[in-house]
Amino acid sequence: MFEELLEVYKKKVAESERELEETQAMIGLIMAVENMSNMLSMKQQDVDLLGRLIDQVDHLSKEVADLKSQMKTRQTRSSVSRNQKISEGNALDNHTVSLIDLMKERPGRYTTSELVDMLGLNKTTVISVMKRAVDMDPSHVRLTQGKRRKLYLSYTPEDQGEKKEADSASDDADRMRLELMSMT
Repeated sequence: MFEELLEVYKKKVAESERELEETQAMIGLIMAVENMSNMLSMKQQDVDLLGRLIDQVDHLSKEVADLKSQMKTRQTRSSVSRNQKISEGNALDNHTVSLIDLMKERPGRYTTSELVDMLGLNKTTVISVMKRAVDMDPSHVRLTQGKRRKLYLSYTPEDQGEKKEADSASDDADRMRLELMSMT
């Protein structure tokens, strides 16, 4: 019987040693998985940090590219605007000369919309041409304003020019009023 108890005891010891080894193996496995998890999370944080840094670099490079394009655009616009101002001034003068010639042929009072139809230009350009016509030929061309801010351009031939000189004081007041209105 003693031998049987010894055998049972040896089996129990072997089982408990095996359970202890399994438990230690499980603890070792859990610690290894935990270490791997910690390493992965640290690497994930590093990857996230690198991703944020890459995003910041991309953002900065886009800003630099935008600034470069803005600089190029400003340089191009300044050179183009100088050339356009010269050509626009010539075009405006040419339109003004043709308007004065048309008005010499048919003197009278014209509205802005009539001049738009006559010249084939847009309303804003026609208003600029009307103002320029007054500047180019103030003795014959007169710009007045009617109801509802309607602009009229009239041409007075040479023989009626003497009468116009008497009204020059009122013309100056009208011109100042028109300039003030154009500013608002």
